[in-house]
Amino acid sequence: MKKFTFLFSILFFSFFLSAQKQSDKWYFGNGGALDFSTGTPSVIASGMAGYAPSEGCSVISDATGNLLFYTDGITVVNKTHTQMANGNGLMGGISSTQAALIVPQPAANGIYYIFTTDDFGGVNGFRYSIVDMNLASGNGSVTVKNASLIGTVSEKITAVKDPNSNRFWVLAHEFNSASFYAYSLSSTGLSAPVISNIGAVHGGTLQNTYGQMKFNPCGNKVALTIGYTDLWEYFNFNTNTGFLSNVMSFPMSAHVYGIEFSPDASKLYVSTYDPFKTLVQYDVSSNVLSTIAVSQLSLSTTTDIYGLQLANDGKVYVCKSFSQFVGVVNSPNVAGAACNYQDFQIDLDPSFMGITAALGLPGFPQSYFMPSSFTCPVVLGVNEIKVLDKPIVIYPNPSADDFNVIIEEQTTLKVYNYTGQQIELINVMKPRTISIGENYPAGIYFVKAENKGRTTTTKIIKK
Repeated sequence: MKKFTFLFSILFFSFFLSAQKQSDKWYFGNGGALDFSTGTPSVIASGMAGYAPSEGCSVISDATGNLLFYTDGITVVNKTHTQMANGNGLMGGISSTQAALIVPQPAANGIYYIFTTDDFGGVNGFRYSIVDMNLASGNGSVTVKNASLIGTVSEKITAVKDPNSNRFWVLAHEFNSASFYAYSLSSTGLSAPVISNIGAVHGGTLQNTYGQMKFNPCGNKVALTIGYTDLWEYFNFNTNTGFLSNVMSFPMSAHVYGIEFSPDASKLYVSTYDPFKTLVQYDVSSNVLSTIAVSQLSLSTTTDIYGLQLANDGKVYVCKSFSQFVGVVNSPNVAGAACNYQDFQIDLDPSFMGITAALGLPGFPQSYFMPSSFTCPVVLGVNEIKVLDKPIVIYPNPSADDFNVIIEEQTTLKVYNYTGQQIELINVMKPRTISIGENYPAGIYFVKAENKGRTTTTKIIKK
């Protein structure tokens, strides 16, 4: 097995956060509605009449838990449960797994981005719209609609707050491609994408657009399912650079759909079409492929389990196809049957009004589910990287002049500035030492090394 060796320093950044009230309200499915404001979910009145997302949707509340708006990627509904001004005609797919995701723009009071994906790899692709909650007497208005980002995509979006800076990372995946697109959303707006070509190709049959993708709450891991490829994958994510690395692939015995992390990111939950294991737990704490694979445990044989979603009560909620009941993993950090999965824990329709969860639950930025006093590892720097069997050494680092790079095999080096813009491309065909950075302005840069389909990234600092 090829080895990657990283010499790095790690800062443990501690979070002491109260519950993230922005995810208190859920509106989803055929009239499904839950309120988590008391710490225990309660069934509440349905949202706007006729609002019935069949799969993906998103909701946002303010910092104290008051509803702001919600969307299925097509219609935007305000807190009065009526269509928001200019809130129609968004280009999300009606049957997209993760059709919409609402992300607040940092340090921009009342501005929210709605990211949308088309279904079945459709031509509407990956887009964003912008909501300004300062308009329409506080009920909001859509001010930018359907700005295009990627032509065709899988039905996947996830987002997370960068623990090191005041920005969000928003991640999507191109269809008929192995390319991830990571966008930084900051006070200045949306950056150009950081593109990582890694993992399986999402392509072929349109059912391979199906499946969820999630960050863990810290943002340093990403997991996803690839529909009829019968595969789920697990990656490292660098919140400094936006690059993905170190893919692990896990074949399944049947098609796959939902995926979710436990709050402490030690466990992963996957929903499948296998009648003998429709909901599966994995222990990913070892970060070793073989150990993760053998930790597989079936939690349910209930048919037609679809979307999974972590909530701010620390539990994982399980959508069962067009059922009035929502399943719950009550202790998702715990390994094995002690995680306490209950198939029929929440009844959305005690009065038998025809309310069901359809196929999906609302999505949120995953950092909203960071446990209080939780500690996230943050990589600060790397001085030596190993691509395949031969090291690449960069020195001195930091440097006030240039950087020497010792390369012992054919390698492509790409250098990016802190905004993700590529500023240099060097193809090294044979072992040699090169210099980079002499004319770089002072700042932080990232050197990405590529060799035989493997990639890894190191940070350099120009004084």
